[in-house]
Amino acid sequence: MTLSVRDTGGAVRHLRADGIAIRATLRPLGVFGSDPTHRWSSNGFAKSVLTPEGAASIRFTWTSSGHVGVKAWGPGRVWALEQAPRWVGLHDDLTGFDPSLNSKVNEVWRRRGPIRLASTGLVWQALVFVIIGQRVTTQEAMRSWRRLVAAADEPAPGPDGLSLPPSPAMVASLSYVDLHRMNIERRRADAMVLAAKRANRMEEAASMTPADALVRLSALPGLGVWTATSTITTCHGDPDTIVLRDYGLPTMVNYAFTGNAKRMPADDGGDEMMCAHLAPWAGHRQRIVRLLSMAGMSPPRRAPRAFNPDIRRL
Repeated sequence: MTLSVRDTGGAVRHLRADGIAIRATLRPLGVFGSDPTHRWSSNGFAKSVLTPEGAASIRFTWTSSGHVGVKAWGPGRVWALEQAPRWVGLHDDLTGFDPSLNSKVNEVWRRRGPIRLASTGLVWQALVFVIIGQRVTTQEAMRSWRRLVAAADEPAPGPDGLSLPPSPAMVASLSYVDLHRMNIERRRADAMVLAAKRANRMEEAASMTPADALVRLSALPGLGVWTATSTITTCHGDPDTIVLRDYGLPTMVNYAFTGNAKRMPADDGGDEMMCAHLAPWAGHRQRIVRLLSMAGMSPPRRAPRAFNPDIRRL
C-alpha cells in the first residue's frame, strides 16, 4: 500500500471499486443523520473512529467511474487507511451467491446491487452503540448516544467537524447516575461499563472468526446474542452472520417471502422461521437480509410506534 502523508497530518489513499455501489455499501456505518460521529455528502462519507493506533477521521469520496479517494487524519490515520478497502467491501466475496433462487431477491439485486458488506475491523465502537440500543427504540437509542458523545466532548481530528465516539476509558469512568441522566437504565448501564472495563478483550474479537467472536462477545454478562451478532455484522462484515433475537427482523424477512404481516417474535419461533427462509443462501444470509432491508420490504404498521419512558427525572 502506498500512502501520501502530508504536513497537515492527513494521509491519502486511492482505491478502485469498479461495479460496487459505494453509498449503499457504506450506509450501515452511518444510518442516523443526527449522529455527530459521521457525515454524508452527495458523493462522500466521513466518520470518526477509535483505532488501535489512536483517534482518526476517515473520509471517502467516490465517482461513478469506480474511483474512491480516501483521506484520514489523526494518530490512527495510517491504520484507518489500511482498513479502507474493507470499508468499501473490496474484501467481500460473492462466490456462491445466487440471487436467482428467488424472484424477489433477484429483482432487488438487479435494481439495488451490486452492494458489498462493509467491515470496519473495530469492535468497541460498534459494541457501545449496540448496547445503548438494547430493548429501546432506535429513536431513544440515538438520543442517548448523542448525550454520551456530548459527555465525552472529544472533537475528532480533521476538517469535517465530527465528534469522537466515547472511549472505553471514558465510559468506564461513568457511574450509574451519569448514565441514568442519559436515559440509560441500570441493566444497559452495567453492561456498558463492564464492556468498557473489558474493552481490550472485546477488541480481540476483531481478529477472530465470526464464530469465535460470537463466543467472546456473548460471554460477557449483559451481552447476549443480539448484541454480539449486531456487532459482528459491522466489525467483520460477515456475509452469513444474521442478527438474532431482533424485535423486527423475523417479521420483515417472513413478510418479504410470504406477504404475511403477522408479527413473528424472535424467541417464539421467529428466528427459526427466518433462518428457514434464508437457508437457500447459506454463506450469504446476511447479504439477503441487507437486500430485503434496502428494498423497504417491511410490513405495514398495525400499531402505534413503540415508546420508551424518559427515566432521567426518576
